[in-house]
Amino acid sequence: MKVRRSIWRDASLTPRIMGIDARGYFPILIALYYPRAWTFSVAGLAIVAFYLMERKGYTLPVLMRAIRHRLRGSVVHGRAWWHHRRFYD
Repeated sequence: MKVRRSIWRDASLTPRIMGIDARGYFPILIALYYPRAWTFSVAGLAIVAFYLMERKGYTLPVLMRAIRHRLRGSVVHGRAWWHHRRFYD
């Protein structure tokens, strides 16, 4: 019996263009909106930076979480905002 693959199997994968996350090509759209030589060079440098980031194993959301963790510090205080008492008897 042949098992068919679901068409939804790869729906949650991030799209890739030439091995780089598709979000890395967003600077090209900005460069196309404002076509100057320096904007295309900045967009090219951004794509190279995204490529190097992918080679190290980071994606854009993971990099943003790592930066947030560096800025916040390693200590996370115990209670969330919805657990704090707002009204006192």
